[in-house]
This record gives sequence, structure tokens and C-alpha cells, in this order.
Amino acid sequence: MIPIEIFFSALVFVFALIGLARGFLRELGVTTVMMFLLFFLSLFEPELDRGLMKVMDAGSRVMAASDENLIKCAIFIFVIIGSAFVSYEGETLAFGGRIRGTQAVILGLLTGMLNGYLIAGSLWYYMDRFNYPFEILGFSVENLSAIAQKMIEFLPITFLGRPVLFGQSLLLYLSALLLLARVIR
Repeated sequence: MIPIEIFFSALVFVFALIGLARGFLRELGVTTVMMFLLFFLSLFEPELDRGLMKVMDAGSRVMAASDENLIKCAIFIFVIIGSAFVSYEGETLAFGGRIRGTQAVILGLLTGMLNGYLIAGSLWYYMDRFNYPFEILGFSVENLSAIAQKMIEFLPITFLGRPVLFGQSLLLYLSALLLLARVIR
């Protein structure tokens, strides 16, 4: 299997191409949704995890303990992929305005890369947090290269979820800034 950092980089590249095709202003809507989702997940993750543990404890007679991490990881990944799908599918948060030429191409590419980082990085974060439960993908803690181990520190929820001002994460401030930009236009 390919190393996870190559897989992650390939996903970011695919999202960059999507951003190039969709354009900067439409990609900003996806960025806004993903920032809010990641802020919500980083803020309420302990409560969500406790709730999932209660559900898992109730179902412990039915499933093995090793499956708990798989189910929890699958739920978080489903939420991220579902939110990304809905935000890419709809036009609800497309920003208004016109940008043309080279500037539009570069901004579309960069915003697509940012969205790829947010989406693929969040998937990697939860796979790492739950000890890579999807064996079929071939990723595991033992197979991580030194580069991949260093990259884990820079995954979106880890990197942007750190408190920066008034005990709040950068995700909150970036989300609020994007929402303000959407309202002001």
C-alpha cells in the first residue's frame, strides 16, 4: 500500500483541481462549511465521544471491543464526508462577485488545496485518533514514516484547533471571518 502522506497529498491535489474547475468564490462556501464543522467537532468532541461510548457500552454484548474504534471512526468520517458532499453539491454558500484571469485560477487552485487539506486532513486525524481501524486501506501506526509522524501535528483539527486567543481555537476565528465576508460581500 502507498504511504498515507502520499495518499493525503493526492487527495489535496484532487481537491485543488476541483477548486480550479469550480472557482474561488464557490470554493469559499465549502471552506466556510468545513471550518464550522471542524470547529464544532473540535469543541464538542469530548461530549460526542462520551455519547458514542454510552451507545457502544449498550451494544457491547453484540460487538467486539476492537470494533468500537472502527465504528467511532466511521461515524466521524461519515460526518466529514457527508458535510463535504452537501457543501460541494449545493450552492447555498457561494460567495458573490467576479474574479477573472490568472488571479481566479490561482485563487481557485489555492482554495481547492485548502479544502483538500481540511477534508483529507480531518479524515487522517480521525483515523490516527482511533488507531487506523480500517485495515483494508493498509494504514497503521507501525507503517507511518517519519514524515507522516511529523505531519500529524499539522492536521487541521490538531493545528487549527489549538487555543489562540481567549481560549478559543483558530477554527472559530477563521469561521467567523469567512461568515462575515459572506454577509458583507
